[in-house]
Amino acid sequence: MNNYHFVLIFLAVFFFYFLSFYLVKIKKISLFVHRRIWNIILLISFLISGFLGLILAFSIDQKLTVSWYLPFLWFHVEFGIIMALVSIFHILWHLPYFKSLVKNKS
Repeated sequence: MNNYHFVLIFLAVFFFYFLSFYLVKIKKISLFVHRRIWNIILLISFLISGFLGLILAFSIDQKLTVSWYLPFLWFHVEFGIIMALVSIFHILWHLPYFKSLVKNKS
């Protein structure tokens, strides 16, 4: 747990995303199911990273010295990487909505 697995996580997330996207294209799953899968992955990674982040912030704030700090930090970062990558897909899906928010209505 001395290093993070950014490249491995990056490749795995993109591989499984494009695999599920391919399954949509060949009509094995619906676009709705595809998006539901990735929304659930986004939610789970957020909950794990967020919960661990709160625990870590509380321990630092209260100046608690605990031996389990580094493994939690490692998991917090690993799930944070997953969350950040999946959130890119999520933002791209909703890009038309975001564009409409900043569109000049003259």
